Amino acid sequence: MATFKEVAAQVLKDSSKPLSAREITELALENNLLETEGKTPEATMAAHLYTDINKNKKTVFLKVGKGRFTLKDKKGPIDSPDLLIEKQNEIVRKELKEKLHEMDPYMFEYLVGDLLIEIGYENVQVTKRSGDGGVDVLANLTVSGVTNVKTVIQVKRFKSNIDVKVIRELRGSAEVDQRGLIITTAKFGKGAVEESMAPNKMPVSLVDGDKLLDLMFKYSVGIKKEEKVIYTINNEYFESELGRSLESTSTEKSRSLWPLPGGINKYVETLNAFLEKVNNSKSSKNDLVKWFLDNYDNVNSKKTAGGYTNVPRSMGLIEVKNGVYSLTQDGKTYLSKNNNKVLYEIIHRNIFAIEEVMQFLTSSEEPQKEQDVLDYLTENHGVTWTTFAQVSFRLMWLINLSKIEKVDDGFVAKK
Repeated sequence: MATFKEVAAQVLKDSSKPLSAREITELALENNLLETEGKTPEATMAAHLYTDINKNKKTVFLKVGKGRFTLKDKKGPIDSPDLLIEKQNEIVRKELKEKLHEMDPYMFEYLVGDLLIEIGYENVQVTKRSGDGGVDVLANLTVSGVTNVKTVIQVKRFKSNIDVKVIRELRGSAEVDQRGLIITTAKFGKGAVEESMAPNKMPVSLVDGDKLLDLMFKYSVGIKKEEKVIYTINNEYFESELGRSLESTSTEKSRSLWPLPGGINKYVETLNAFLEKVNNSKSSKNDLVKWFLDNYDNVNSKKTAGGYTNVPRSMGLIEVKNGVYSLTQDGKTYLSKNNNKVLYEIIHRNIFAIEEVMQFLTSSEEPQKEQDVLDYLTENHGVTWTTFAQVSFRLMWLINLSKIEKVDDGFVAKK
């Protein structure tokens, strides 16, 4: 039986444009290329593709635009604006790399200085061409007006890998209160990377050639952005059904999820105690706010306590009538069974992106970090979160529900 990646490669080979994970899956199923018993094969497909692109240096896949995929060596007609833009950016990236190697070494140091200013460094100074003790640029990194990190920067416009000698030379040139940064157009050898993180020595941050190009693109140093208007067909508009649209409006899930007090591994324990309190007494919001303040030392404000009262409500476990809190039917069912499986089923019916995160982790072959989960939700489920908070809270609830676990490299679904 073909794997999801093998099927995706076959579908994309026959497509003239990049496709989303859902589109790849639909075409695969229509053409009997994919055999699966899972309820959400599109989530499994997305997980395989995202993991392969992020973890496999030899991946054949390329992500272009928002949640769309193609093959790296795709030949033939191209009718996707995303792919055209991606190809153009690849050309610019290659030309930029060549210009970095061609330019005067001293001018390259000034380019790095300009980049550091754009990143947020202050008092950036390019040192003299000789007698600099191996230090090419001096700068201060101020964090929120509180911490001022004096940084010595060495710039290496090399084509060969940077070895451990360069790390040691920079440390020898630095003063006691300084930190190190090495920026190169090449890569760092394994020994250099290990030496940069050596305990009880001055920390040295490393920026290799790929990261340097990423930063230049991000901060528009040495490149300029050109915006063009491109029109495409809104397929979702034509594929929508009124009945489906109305149904989604009336049954929209809550997009916010928050923790509960008592400790990061005691969300469920606190939830159970709260539900017992509601079940055993006719409580108003003020009563429940006081309950949180009285029972949890780290809850110090009425506003915070009031926010906690909304957590079980958004989960569909609590309802409010005439100012009095009571259990919903789901709340009563869960409290009588006190089973994490039942609780999970109730939560994912009422909270957006619980089931989606679970599907992604279940379908992933390797651990996924918070950034991976956020990227997946952003590109496939339309979230607009700019921080990890909502992702983190979902992951912590899933840990408390014994659905996933945290490992060294990220989060994985429990078998």
